[in-house]
Order: sequence, then C-alpha cells, then structure tokens
Amino acid sequence: MHSVHIFRNLLSSLTITAGEHDLTLKEVEEQTLPVKYIITHPKFDFRKPMNYDIALLKVDGNFQYGPKVWPACLPNPEEKFDPGYLCSTCGWGRLRENGILPEVLYEVELPILDQDECSRALSTLKKPVQGDTLMCAGFPDGGKDACQGDSGGPLVCMSEHGSWTLVGVTSWGMGCARGWMHNLRKKYNRRGSPGVFTDLIKLLPWIQQYMAADVRMKSSTASCSIQDGRLPDSEGRLHFPESPKRFYPDNQLCVWTLLVPEEMHILLNFSHFDVEPDTFCDYDSLSVISKDDRLIGKFCGMDLPLPILIGSNSVRLTFVSDNKEPGTGFSMKYQAVAPAMLPDSGCGSLAVHFEEGAIQSMHFPEAYSNLADCQWIIHAPENYVVKLTYENFNLEENKDCTYDSVSVYENVALEQEIARSCGFAIPVPVLSSSNTMVIRFHSDESETFGGFRAMFSFIPITDLKISNTSSEVIFLEQINDLESAIDISDDICGVASNQPRFLFSRITGGEEAVPYSWPWQASIQISGENICGGTVLTNMWVVSAAHCFTHRKQYSDLWRVVVGVHDIKVQEPNSQMRLHNTEKEKLESNHSYNQF
Repeated sequence: MHSVHIFRNLLSSLTITAGEHDLTLKEVEEQTLPVKYIITHPKFDFRKPMNYDIALLKVDGNFQYGPKVWPACLPNPEEKFDPGYLCSTCGWGRLRENGILPEVLYEVELPILDQDECSRALSTLKKPVQGDTLMCAGFPDGGKDACQGDSGGPLVCMSEHGSWTLVGVTSWGMGCARGWMHNLRKKYNRRGSPGVFTDLIKLLPWIQQYMAADVRMKSSTASCSIQDGRLPDSEGRLHFPESPKRFYPDNQLCVWTLLVPEEMHILLNFSHFDVEPDTFCDYDSLSVISKDDRLIGKFCGMDLPLPILIGSNSVRLTFVSDNKEPGTGFSMKYQAVAPAMLPDSGCGSLAVHFEEGAIQSMHFPEAYSNLADCQWIIHAPENYVVKLTYENFNLEENKDCTYDSVSVYENVALEQEIARSCGFAIPVPVLSSSNTMVIRFHSDESETFGGFRAMFSFIPITDLKISNTSSEVIFLEQINDLESAIDISDDICGVASNQPRFLFSRITGGEEAVPYSWPWQASIQISGENICGGTVLTNMWVVSAAHCFTHRKQYSDLWRVVVGVHDIKVQEPNSQMRLHNTEKEKLESNHSYNQF
C-alpha cells in the first residue's frame, strides 16, 4: 500500500523558478511557481536515509519550456546503462570535502558501477549499507565525485537516441571523492565510498503513478482504504464510497487495478457519477489509466461518462479528492470482453485502441443516426505518430462543418483540434504530432448520410521524410508542421540548447558547467542558500531527494526551489525571483554518512 507524505508547512513559501541562468541575476526567461505539495516515497525512513531516498514536488502552474528550462527524460523500464558507462551529475555542492560552496553550477562525469562492486564497497563501511534502490557511480581511486549540497540532483546518461535520461537522484556518500579500493587497510573514519544514487528505473511505477494521476492532495496521509487494490475476478462492480457512507471523504488517494486474461479487452460502464465539478477536473477526479501509463480520461462533475472500451487487458483507476465539496462518488460495472469486431464500437462507448485498425460511423455503410457522439482514442507506441486515412466519406455538407463532422484532436483533453471534415469529398490524411490521436464524430438532429470509414496506422518518426509518393505528398505540409511541433513538444526531453563540455570532468576540484547545458537542473534553497538539487521531469513535476525535507520543516518561510539557474550568487538585471525571508540559517546534517 502506498502512502503519501506531504509537508504542508513548507508550501506557503516553497516555489520553483524556471528559465534562469544565474540565481542572483534576473533573466527574461526566468519563471517562479509556488509548490502545491511534496511527496516522499512511503518506504523512505529518515532513520535509514539511504534507501528510497526520493521526493516529488508538484508546482502550482506550468513551466514554459525554452532553452533555459527543459525536462530530462525518464528511463524506459527495460532501459539499461551497463557498468562503465559514463554519466553526468552536477550541482552547487562543495568543491571538495568540507570545502567551499561555488557560485556557479559544476559538473562531473562518473562511470556506472557494477551492482556487486557497489555492494562490496558499501559493505566495508563502519555501518555497512544495503538497500533496494541504491546504485553507485565513481572511480575506485576517487578524485571525482559529487559532494555536500548536491543531494537531489540528477545523474543523467545519454541514451542511444542522443537524449539525456535521468537514471539516478544524488543521495549520499562517505566523504567526497575518496577512493575505496583499499578501504580494509584504513581506519573507519578514513574510508570512502562511491557516489550513491537512488535508482530511478526501480522507482518508475511510483513516479509515474503520481505524474499520470495528477494528484492534488492537501493532507499528510491518504486515508483511502482501497489503495492499490486489485479488483477481483474479470467481472464485477465497484462502488465508491462503500456503503453506508453517502459522501466520499476529503483528501483521498485511491487506486484500483483491473487485470483480465490476455487477449481480452475491458469494458467499464458507469451507472452513477457525482464528483466535485471543475472545468479541468483539477480538484476531485477519477482518472482512467491504461497500459504504459496512458491516460484515457479524467472525469468529474455529475454527467455520466460514456462506457469505456479499452483495447488492452489492464486498467488502473485513480481517484483523488481535496478537502472541499465532496460528492456522492461513483458506481460502475467492469467486465472482460472479447476484442470488438466492429470498428463502430466507439459510438456505443469511448473506444481506446493500441493496435492499428479501422474506425467507422455507426451502421456504416448505412445512414448514421441523429445526435451521434462517437469517440476513439488511438495510442501508438513511443516514437511513433498516428496517420488517419479515410476510405469512404459521406457526411452532411456545411461550410464550417458545424452540423455533422469528424474532428481530430491531439490529446484526450481535446485541447487542440488539428482537423475537421464534413461533406462528400474524401479528406486528406491526418497526421498526429505525438503518439496519441483522438477522433470524434458528431451529428445533429437533421439529415443523415452514409457516414465514413477510416484506417489508422502507426509511422516511426524517423520514417516521415522518406514518404514522397503521390498519396503522401498531400500532407507533406503537415510533416513540416510536425517537425516544428516536435521541437517544442513536451514529449521531447533530454535535449539542451547548449552542449556540455568536460575539460577536467569533476565537481570536486572545480569544473564549471557550460551555462544552460543542463536545463533540467534545479536548486532547492533556504533563504537563498543552496541546500539540495533537483531535476525537472515535466512542466509540473520536479524530483529530488527525500532526506532534503526531513529535518527542515520548521524553516517553511525560507524555502524556495529555483530552476533554470547557473550562477546562484550574482544578481542579474531582469530577475523576477521571489525571496521570502531575509534571515539566513545555516543547516548541517548530523547523519553518520555525508548526505550530498
């Protein structure tokens, strides 16, 4: 069972500033956002602060991406970086053990260690360390390392596709840049260790759970008694809240998982729905999340959602509530069904597809019904886009397509319409700019016609420019638009406008990073003093180390988190930084190990 630890008394002054090169300079692209909540891993124990040392910070608003603020990539579950692979970490931590704090961002390249070598090195310490989430990086003879003040910062590796992937969160070490080759010959207080990081791959499900669900919690714990509960059998009913409660409680985080036999699909059918209404479902909501953490829909209000037919054998339901305006909840029936044979299934339900196929209006090729409202969500694999090609098209003609029409959107929130078609001419193919496409068919109460049928296929992004046959030329302009969209898309991560350099390749000893070459780097500060680092994951989420927040809750008026910064001491002319307190407090950790 997951639990959520949220530090409420830190949030009144904890903010995240983005788009900054120099923390003490004011820059045009700098952005400052308040933090809604901080979530530490439920298995983190401040008495043993090396394991599960991770925290997520959610900001109140959205960062605007640019050359100074950009997200790092999260690893794929199967992605591996073999021992010896050189990765990079950076921060504003000390330049040597017990040394000075720098004003500018420093960087270092460190090789990933074999897990056995990591365990052997940690077993030679006075208090041998073991953990489920530890990974090590460094050189056996020392000399290069992170140091105090770098906690929470990123360990990033360049993937085979050329993007920087976040594989670890800087956690702790014995000293800074000490070697450990001959530890057994040394006194305990002279022994060293590799740099120890929290392994992101092992914690991906935990991270993605909160990022996908867009959790909005305001209490110290989640009180739902059905967290991570598996729905029994392949057919049944789910009622929330359970009898005899009439209204669901405040401050809930509830997660249910349904897994049906392979080759079967899932149908969700709602019979009651009453959740606090909001235009964007930002307060209370039920999210339906399918395989690979794909968001199918986020629901609130009192309108009964359409039935949902999911083209996979697993689904996760996540319900969240704040501390205001509870509703009476929801009731639904779930069941395993054989894969839908008719492509017009989206007209009786919201249909979600993960494999190439066809869609069509109801009764095709016969006339469709009045007041039809059909919807299909198409999810292609990662690094693919969706191509929609019409085979037949016969809808009521109207200049603005305001009567009967087929509309294509970029995402499940229906925020951006990329095409709308009506009439009798077959529309040109439509290409998505990400791996998701949503198609909606609507008819009014007047005339009806034969409807439409269309095929959807998946195209690797790398293959787009190769297509120049006559059937493809008509949407080459869309491809150019796609390339422009990719340059600024949230789906493109781990790319920096300035390339890093490694002259001396160390933090300890003093290698300054190229400004803005690590645009996902965050500085977590108390009263202008760097305490820990962090990493931008999305325009709303930052990841850091859990131990950064454990013993400092009393300093709530002094916290801030700064993103997009290089020099943290020089005051720049265009800064929009919000300082919350002029008092300076120096905080030092008393742990046996040096938490960076």
